[in-house]
Amino acid sequence: MAQQLAADKRWSNTSTVIPTRPASSTDVEKLSPPPEQAQAETPRPPLTPDPAADQGPSSPEKRPTTLDWTGPDDPLNPHNWSSTRRWFQTYTISGVALVGTFASSVFTPAIEPTAAEFQSRTITATLAFSIYQLGLAFGGPFAAPLSETYGRKPVVFISLPIFALFVLGTGFAQSMAGLVVLRFWAGVFAAPSLSMGSGTLSDLWPPERRSGPMSMYVAAPFFGPAIGPLLGAAVTQTMGWRWTAWLILFFTVALVIVPAPFYWESYKPVLLRERAKKGGQPLPPSPLEGYSWAKALHLYVSQTLTRPLHMLVTEPIVLAFNAYSAFNFGLLYAFFAAFPRVYAQFYGFDSLSTGLTFLSIGVGIILASITILLFSKKWYLPRVRAAIATDASKPAFATSRLPPEERLPLAMVGGPCITIGLFL
Repeated sequence: MAQQLAADKRWSNTSTVIPTRPASSTDVEKLSPPPEQAQAETPRPPLTPDPAADQGPSSPEKRPTTLDWTGPDDPLNPHNWSSTRRWFQTYTISGVALVGTFASSVFTPAIEPTAAEFQSRTITATLAFSIYQLGLAFGGPFAAPLSETYGRKPVVFISLPIFALFVLGTGFAQSMAGLVVLRFWAGVFAAPSLSMGSGTLSDLWPPERRSGPMSMYVAAPFFGPAIGPLLGAAVTQTMGWRWTAWLILFFTVALVIVPAPFYWESYKPVLLRERAKKGGQPLPPSPLEGYSWAKALHLYVSQTLTRPLHMLVTEPIVLAFNAYSAFNFGLLYAFFAAFPRVYAQFYGFDSLSTGLTFLSIGVGIILASITILLFSKKWYLPRVRAAIATDASKPAFATSRLPPEERLPLAMVGGPCITIGLFL
């Protein structure tokens, strides 16, 4: 064994020389390219870095994560639009809200005539009135998420013409069942008129200047029900209950269809994305990017469209505020259904005289709007100015956003007044 290891060691230390022969001309010919190929080949230039190639295709890492205004004076920002344009937008969205609620109460004087024509009970005809509010409740939660995806303008000015078509159908209804179904779907497509106004006004006006436009918008959906029974009684008594549908269409054309071509989109993400597309700039990646259309649709429905319902059942503040608002609206529409029967049966009022009783709601709305403006001027705006003066290093828009609780004192006074008014 030792001898074998010694032999291996001697072999490893021995340099082995492999004999070679000189290359012949035949070998050189084999290694050299043909003459015509050698002439065709030209020396390649040295490689230089290409900046465009280094950047590569647009990728989520290279694209911006968000888009924002170019500065506080960006002309695309709705806060910097002219006052004329912003007030026009405010008037239009308030008119849209007025149409949505006017269509609900204008049918009040038509309850008895429709019950007589279709040979139905009065309670069944009342369903044709109340089913509209149920449609508003079903359509409302989906309007705001759609507007945050496609913008304010498409949602409002696509849903309202569809609403008008269903209203047109109610004017030609030949049965109580058809009337109930058409009124329900009219309410569904009228829902964006009520659920998008606050967001639109937030797009248009900074917080310190929002009280006046907000007072107008808040008054509109209450003023619609106030004038609806009076105008509905006038046309029902003189021309028949079907004219309530034609009256709704008249308001829709005057307050929605005519201003639509002059209405501007105001939602910030949509405006910024449109500008980026026109300028050829990369867009931020979409949350649904990379998914198949079926998966993207499932995520959109399960997350975006159901977000309001999820907040309703998981956020105590949202639940409490919605319950309070629902009670107030339910109380208001209970009056619409009860007043015609009470004043007609016990006091002998005709439909036109009964409609006059609803003007008290309009008077209350006017007084409430004036109160809101005074509250904003005497209470809210001084606190905004104080917040700005306290921290002058921050821009005004950063300090003017006071906590929402600063607007509660007026509601804390108005809430008990509702109960007192019911007893009176």
